[in-house]
Order: sequence, then structure tokens, then C-alpha cells
Amino acid sequence: MFFELSKLLNLFISPVSWIILLLIGITVFKKKIYRRICIITCMLVFLLFTNNLLVDYVKYQSAKAYSTAHIDTTQHYKVAIVMGGFASMNKETGQLRYESDQADRLWEAVRLWRMGKVERILITGDSTSFIQEDGTSTTELFLHYMKEMGVPESTFILEQKARSTRENATYTAEILKKENISDKGCLLITSATHIKRSLKCFAKVGLHPDYYAVNIYDTPANINHRSFYPSWDAAIKWQELMNEWIGDLVYRIMGYI
Repeated sequence: MFFELSKLLNLFISPVSWIILLLIGITVFKKKIYRRICIITCMLVFLLFTNNLLVDYVKYQSAKAYSTAHIDTTQHYKVAIVMGGFASMNKETGQLRYESDQADRLWEAVRLWRMGKVERILITGDSTSFIQEDGTSTTELFLHYMKEMGVPESTFILEQKARSTRENATYTAEILKKENISDKGCLLITSATHIKRSLKCFAKVGLHPDYYAVNIYDTPANINHRSFYPSWDAAIKWQELMNEWIGDLVYRIMGYI
């Protein structure tokens, strides 16, 4: 239920939805003053939320505290905990379909495994492996794909039930307890904008792993006239960022962090 509500909320925190509603307002309202307000607001929302330069800077500021990996370079970690949401499986071709810019959650974990920094990779709540409502799963497809990429099936521990960050932490804690792995031997991997809430959720269940943030934003280096061109990609970035902000607020209210 909480998962479905969060997805519904995403619809209302989307700049694209705001623009559509304002355009509808322009056609619906009869009074000129209301139509003028809708037109001006629509223009402002469009200019503000389609600016890549601005959203990249805000993302950088919001995540810069976690931009440096909090990882013990001398330690060999038992498990890399990878937060899901990075991909799904194409059942027809057996290929991975990556979600937005979150694929580096998986591949950075694989890189650390190849370097010998982590022993196993625990993936929690990703579409590639979690159990659907009809009882099906693409787990075997995912494991076969990774085997073809040179990563043996025995490398992975798959948590298949989590639908939220809170559940990621709860179900992962159960698996670690069963595997007799302490949080000192764990490395949490997720996007830089998501790491703060993730760490707090894990702390709530008594786990305090080191972390390795991915999808890190730098300050814009090359600014030119193209930096100010409108882009719908910027609107999507804003939605992802606001989703994290609202998620933090809701989790605080619910007592999850």
C-alpha cells in the first residue's frame, strides 16, 4: 500500500504534470486573470524545471556530503549491498533494461568484486529478481546474464520482496542475520542522492555499513549558451530529486528514520 501511494505521489511532484495541469487551466478558466496566472506560471515552471544547469547544481549541492566514498581501503568486505531500482529484464531477449542513470549501482559493485574488495553482492528489491504478485520472477534470466558477463551465480545474494527503502533495510537485515554477517563487513552502494535516507533506514534496523555512493554529480564545468536550452531530461531529474526530498519527509513523519 505504501509503495503504491509513493508511486501515485510521484505523479503530483512531476514538473511535467504541473505544466499539463496549467495548460488545462488556461483552456478551462474563463476569467482573464486566472488564465493569465496560468500562462505566466506555466512559462516560469517550464523555464525553471527544464534547465539542466540548475538541476545539476542543486543535485550536486544536495549530495556533495556523500560524494566521497566512505570506504575502508584496507578492508575486504563480505557483502556489497546494492539498492535496487537499477534495471529490469527483457524476457524476450534476456537483456538488462536499465532504469534512468542508476545502472552504476550494479556495475560499481561488480567492479569492486573484480578488484577483490567485496566477496559477494547482495541485491535488494530490484525488478531483475523480485517476486511479482503472480509469483513469477526473472531471477534465472538475471543470473544467466551475469554469468555470461563473467560473474558466477554464487556471487549474488538476492533479496526478492522489498518495494521501498525501508523494506530494503528490513529484509536485508534478516538475510545478513541468517548469513551471520555483521554490518562491519558490509558496504552499501546506491546513488548519491539516495544514500542519506538509505543509511538512516539501515541504522533504524541496527545496521551501520560503510557506503559507496554512485551517480555522483560534479559542479558544471563547461557553461555556454547550450547550458540554458530547455530539456525534458531536466524535468525528470527534478522529479527524482523532489522524490528523495519528500521521501525523507514522509519517512521522518512515519518514524522510519
